[in-house]
Amino acid sequence: MKTAVVTGAAGAIGSAICARLVARGYTVVAVDIDAAGLAALPGAVVAVPADLSDPAAAPLIAAAVAEQLGRCDLLVNNAGIVVTTPFEHASPDQLTRELRVNLETPILLTRALFPMLQERRGHVVSVVSLGGLLPLAQSPGYSASKFGLRGFLLGLAQRTDETGVRVSIVNPGAVDTPMLRHEAATGGSPLNFLGSPMHPDAVAAAVEMQLQRPRLETNLPRHDGWLIKTAMLNPGLLTPLRPVLERIARPALEKYRRLNGIA
Repeated sequence: MKTAVVTGAAGAIGSAICARLVARGYTVVAVDIDAAGLAALPGAVVAVPADLSDPAAAPLIAAAVAEQLGRCDLLVNNAGIVVTTPFEHASPDQLTRELRVNLETPILLTRALFPMLQERRGHVVSVVSLGGLLPLAQSPGYSASKFGLRGFLLGLAQRTDETGVRVSIVNPGAVDTPMLRHEAATGGSPLNFLGSPMHPDAVAAAVEMQLQRPRLETNLPRHDGWLIKTAMLNPGLLTPLRPVLERIARPALEKYRRLNGIA
């Protein structure tokens, strides 16, 4: 039976990914800081509570996988956090935690599991973000971490023929999760609401699709990916365009706040 490691497994997207992988017959190693959330996951999973902001997390997770299962066919780097405190007011601890969870630990966990992934000619699928293509004024640390993770994965993918490990990136736009509601409540980017937020299972479906028809990079929605890539041909235009786009998006943000009881 194939084994998959999923980080952020107790969250909205992570739990949907776990459910799909269990249905496909995987033994799922579910990693999250939320031990109660792990216990509530449907289906049989191997729960590994871990704080991904802890530099020791990656080797401990890899050791648990090796000891309990002895193989890893798939790693899904899904966990992520966002700091919406204005950069000049964010504490060093907030910024460090954001970078560790979103960038450092996915790299270190990929490295820690890499021997097992190579042995199984496995697959690394990472849920990054369209925020890894478009810088967000309200969350520059988040953008930095996602730009960095995407760069790491694109670089690693160039060695697939050599290492035997396939790499796929899934870049979702706004997803209707507790993290998005946190952003809506605390001053996150209004650009999240230029379109309708996706259901978490849409991201899980895109992750599952990589197992059937793997691609290096999948953007959700696809047209948003092309628009962002076009805009980034001249990043200097983002400064005058951002206030206009935010004004367009703000009515949808306010509607979302009302529907979710956000004062």
